[in-house]
Amino acid sequence: MIQGRGRGRRGNGADELMGLDFGAMFRRQAAASSYRPRSAAEWDARAVARSRREKGSDYVREFLARVDFSGVRTAIDMGCGSGNLAVPLARRLDKVWAYDFAPGMLRLLKAAAAEAGVEDRIAARRLAWEDDWSRVPRADLVICSRAMDAEDMQRALSKMCAKAKVRCCVTLHAGGFFLDGELRTVLRRPAVPRPGWLYAVNMLAQMGYLPRVDYLETHGGLSYADVDEFVGSVRWRVGELTAAEERRVRAYAGRLPRGEDGGILHRHDFRWAFVSWDV
Repeated sequence: MIQGRGRGRRGNGADELMGLDFGAMFRRQAAASSYRPRSAAEWDARAVARSRREKGSDYVREFLARVDFSGVRTAIDMGCGSGNLAVPLARRLDKVWAYDFAPGMLRLLKAAAAEAGVEDRIAARRLAWEDDWSRVPRADLVICSRAMDAEDMQRALSKMCAKAKVRCCVTLHAGGFFLDGELRTVLRRPAVPRPGWLYAVNMLAQMGYLPRVDYLETHGGLSYADVDEFVGSVRWRVGELTAAEERRVRAYAGRLPRGEDGGILHRHDFRWAFVSWDV
């Protein structure tokens, strides 16, 4: 783990690295990336399927194991999705404010909170990174789990810092691509990765924080009801497929193993950078 001990300010001496404009670099890389941001409607269309697929993931356990809860009784979960983290946080803390820009995700969150008996500890609200955050309360802990889809990462990190009383945690993809090597080979198209965790770490350093970095490995994969759903998930990540690409993806899906329920099992291990910092 790369360790930091809290907040610090850089001195007056020249530092070439600290003089780089990581915000502009992030925006250029995001514009060149093969992966585009998704709308709230697109996330809503995938809400139920995504929630179902992630129930067997070890990600939540690994994320929570890395959070320093000292001095923390309240939390904000930005990009909360269907509540995979907000619900277990509510079991542990006094209050959780859960925000997402997709109303379908928030409906699933509310249902999960009611089922878990923690609906009185979760306040679910619709909010996007680009929105006005002036009415967002401050909380001890502010997290963003795999949801840093902001057009301006530096501004998003600043918003997290402004609302945190104790510390922040964010996970960002550390593998470069959201498709595994086999699928990229099947597609036979060049892929430009989205800007990842290194941009966030350097931005935070420029803002005067000392980020700590750990790595979170998730093993296993996702389950898909049928070939059509699998093809749809590939299209979601890379955009429209040519007829030849779709034929190859369908053939690949047909060779994948099946689960007990008959669903297609696609193994894809992920590596995430878990970045945390005290405020």
